[in-house]
Amino acid sequence: MATLQVGEATVGYAVEGEGIPVLLFHGTTMARTSWDMVRAAMPPNTYQFILFEFPGSGESSMPTGALTIEGIVDQALTLMTKLGHQTFHVGGYSLGAVVALATAAIAPQRVLSTTSLSGWAVSDARMRVTFELWNRLIAADPELFMRYAMADGFTVTALTMLEPMLEAMIPMGAGTLAAGSGAQLELDKVLDITELLPAIACPTLIIGGTEDRWVDITHSRSLADEIHSAQLVELPAGHLAIQELASDVATLLHAHIAGV
Repeated sequence: MATLQVGEATVGYAVEGEGIPVLLFHGTTMARTSWDMVRAAMPPNTYQFILFEFPGSGESSMPTGALTIEGIVDQALTLMTKLGHQTFHVGGYSLGAVVALATAAIAPQRVLSTTSLSGWAVSDARMRVTFELWNRLIAADPELFMRYAMADGFTVTALTMLEPMLEAMIPMGAGTLAAGSGAQLELDKVLDITELLPAIACPTLIIGGTEDRWVDITHSRSLADEIHSAQLVELPAGHLAIQELASDVATLLHAHIAGV
């Protein structure tokens, strides 16, 4: 684990493996470890994963004001320059997918490919209500939030397998919630990168879950329609596809990067 000072902010990150550089962004309330299951299923000795942490997650400092997509992208680009990567692949999950797409639009000369997992372009009314619910549940009782997140984030198939372990998983998950979750959720509620989508020129993979209750599959379909030559893959998963179908995501990510 390492940190980088960008202005007044401390940016936490980790570098794992050697090979083709891939910048990965995690989702709301999470940290760099959210990609661990996907990374473990990727071919060994092939990629160098740069795991960026949002303000208020992991080793990154708490935000001092409202978060913006542009501010996060600027931090990430500064980090990649510091690490000596002028060009790289980028992927993101949930909020991280939005940031990954924005990175590809803002720095098209640097991004070789982008992958969006459970992402979207503009938050709708249901999402805003959901993100406010998340905020209130976390503030009231982190374990109650985790119980809700597992019930709504996984499919019935996954929950059937996880059910015997849920009571142990809930307090463990609650203990990992990012200190900056509230600020990240406030950003979630106002997200709108529709004007950036036409600027994405690199090969783009859009992965959505057909049983996603938080970011409806129609958002992934819309992204695929709006981004030139984007490829859409729909998985039988809920929003937590990054865990539920980690191997499938890894296979798709590897094939996408290898095809560039």
